[in-house]
Amino acid sequence: MAVAAGCFVWTVFPFGPPDAPEQPGPRRRIAYVLATDSAPRVPMLLLAYTSSGAWRGAAARPPQGVLEFDAAAARVLGQRPFHMDLRCLAQVPMTLRWLPDLGLASRGVVGTAGVRLRARIDVAFSELVTRNRNLIEMRGPR
Repeated sequence: MAVAAGCFVWTVFPFGPPDAPEQPGPRRRIAYVLATDSAPRVPMLLLAYTSSGAWRGAAARPPQGVLEFDAAAARVLGQRPFHMDLRCLAQVPMTLRWLPDLGLASRGVVGTAGVRLRARIDVAFSELVTRNRNLIEMRGPR
């Protein structure tokens, strides 16, 4: 299975402070591939952060850029309930260092967003970039 925009993949998404945001994180987690760039010698991925469970912020509703996936929506993607935070992104090379399952037949892909879900995510990301670009935190090697 190819790693492409719209896939959910196992990665070592970089943590933020106190960990170095340009280094792989200390443990595997699933991230969403927002975009790919095959122009460089080593293809690059733009990943969006995901975390299991519902949004746990102080507000009653998730903030702009945070999408929640209940049990039914997550099951379609081969996952358990989670949220995606489009305010936390990482640009990483498509290598084993960043995607430890890349050498497997599955390539680390655990699910793929359908057309409607991709459109929902793209709209949420576009609105975030247009209205609150300063809220986006970029991680990954520079």
